[in-house]
Amino acid sequence: MPLALNVALLLMLSSLLLLTLALQSRLQAAVQRQRRHTEDQLMSAAQHWAGRVQRQCPEALVGGSPCVAAGDGYRLVSYAPAGGGSQQDSPAQGTGKLVLELTGSGTAPRGAYALHWRQELAAEDALAGPPQLVGIEERGLRAAGEVAREVTP
Repeated sequence: MPLALNVALLLMLSSLLLLTLALQSRLQAAVQRQRRHTEDQLMSAAQHWAGRVQRQCPEALVGGSPCVAAGDGYRLVSYAPAGGGSQQDSPAQGTGKLVLELTGSGTAPRGAYALHWRQELAAEDALAGPPQLVGIEERGLRAAGEVAREVTP
């Protein structure tokens, strides 16, 4: 009888272990889905912000004084041209550092992005119009629930 009892306990422990592993993998999958959803929301907010700036005041891409501070579901944390406004080095192209924060949730996840822009040159290296946004690159995220700290690229 003790042998049968030991076998039954061993089978029960094995099934509990398998159940625990299955629950843990489901939890990890749910966390990954939530993170991807947050990343998608932040990238969508970055694209929305950049589009609004491009339409309303494209010079803000170069000048660093954004005219759009917030949108539906997000707020602007910071925007600055990289390298302190590198327009002297290459007036026809540049990058800006953008940090956005999602609103409406208690954790307020943040995302950092690089906005790449360029300007067309007319004759004799004179700028021929406002800067045009050519790309958005994700630089870093602060996941929901992390201790509040600055997002770094």
